[in-house]
Amino acid sequence: MSALPGEREAHPVWPLAIAATVASLGGLLFGYDNIVISGAIDYLSRYFHLDPVGEGWAAGCALVGCIAGSACAGAVADRLGLKKGLIICALCFALSSAGIMWFANSLATFVLWRMLAGLGYGAASVISPNYIAEIAPARVRGRLVTLYQMGIVVGILAAVVVNMLIQRMGDDAWNTAIGWRWMFFAGIVPAALFGAMIVPSVESPRWLMKVGRREEGLEVLKKLDTLSEATREAREIEDSLALEEGHFSELFTTFRLPLLLGIMLAGLQQISGITPLFSFLPHIFEAAGTATGSAFGQTVLVSLINLAFTFVALWLVDKAGRKTLIIAGTTVQFISFLLVGWFFHIHGSGLAVLIFVMSFVAGHAAGNGVACWVIISEIYPNKVRGRGMSIATTMLWIVAYVGNQLFFIMMRDLGPAGTFWAFAGGALLTIVCVSLLVPETKGRSLEEITRFWTRQKVAAV
Repeated sequence: MSALPGEREAHPVWPLAIAATVASLGGLLFGYDNIVISGAIDYLSRYFHLDPVGEGWAAGCALVGCIAGSACAGAVADRLGLKKGLIICALCFALSSAGIMWFANSLATFVLWRMLAGLGYGAASVISPNYIAEIAPARVRGRLVTLYQMGIVVGILAAVVVNMLIQRMGDDAWNTAIGWRWMFFAGIVPAALFGAMIVPSVESPRWLMKVGRREEGLEVLKKLDTLSEATREAREIEDSLALEEGHFSELFTTFRLPLLLGIMLAGLQQISGITPLFSFLPHIFEAAGTATGSAFGQTVLVSLINLAFTFVALWLVDKAGRKTLIIAGTTVQFISFLLVGWFFHIHGSGLAVLIFVMSFVAGHAAGNGVACWVIISEIYPNKVRGRGMSIATTMLWIVAYVGNQLFFIMMRDLGPAGTFWAFAGGALLTIVCVSLLVPETKGRSLEEITRFWTRQKVAAV
């Protein structure tokens, strides 16, 4: 019903809240499944009698599936819709958890089930932020896309806590025989909740209009915003779609600049070492002289810092802007890892290493951990957004995989100090590139951002 003269139209709440919950649960599953290996790896290594090469493969194989999932996700979402894409992700998570619990009787079968999980969270890392970006009104889009990262952070913390609780349920022999399986199986609970929440959620209005279902798209927009805003946004979407052909080749012609920026941002988010840091936190703290039991406790503390500063990003992303958060947060990361490297170099206190690892994670959580996902969900035009995000996110997971695989080699050849100084160099490169090359997208509708790129193309010609 329209507002009376002099009245303000009320903004709908529940459809947007359900969509945001779906996106955040996709992030939670991603965070849980990505980090659960850190608590299980020692026990499953003993169970399968793995050498260091096998241990590295067991730890990193899910990222191979993740790369494949992110590469395919855009095409799947563009063809089937974002809701169906998310349902496929939920099935991958659930089947992987059950498969590892009951059917992973060799390293080969374990790897296959882990790759299935990676396929799911790789696809979710494209579709979840894309889904919420396409649904959210511009005034709150940054905060709602940040809920995806919030989900990742909660998932990381949940994995660390669940691992610790399961580890304490039995002795080393029990954990080696069965405990590590329960760590993976616990992920079936959020997977089921994720699947259940997808059912009442709305489809992306931009996807509906892109495939010719205009009236359905308009009805969804009316559920998500006021009638006047929904009508205005529908016109903007139609005007924007008229500017696009929808061919994959457009990413390499008209929209080459956002494609390259997305690839750059995704790679830079990982180049300062955030994924190997979380994958091997207990090992890092043990290398700094912390006892094994205390190392697990410190890992929980770091995860809590990650959660707390993601709330800071949630508060600031639509106020300070995406670019500002990346530069400020990455500066904190740069200084932190310089100091971590220094304390390793002088064989300093493990407490000092803990403090500056926490400040590094705080900088990531408040900056690039959130802002990167927001920007790459915004910069691509409607008809090729899924495929553009797939390419960028695939780069993110390639760099993450390489970081995990090289971490112990770097620790061996460069030493702990050299390893963290190298990651600090990656943070410095991020500061320079983002300062010089990345535009601010705060407060712009997705269609305004698309028009910005088309104007840039015309100006270049």
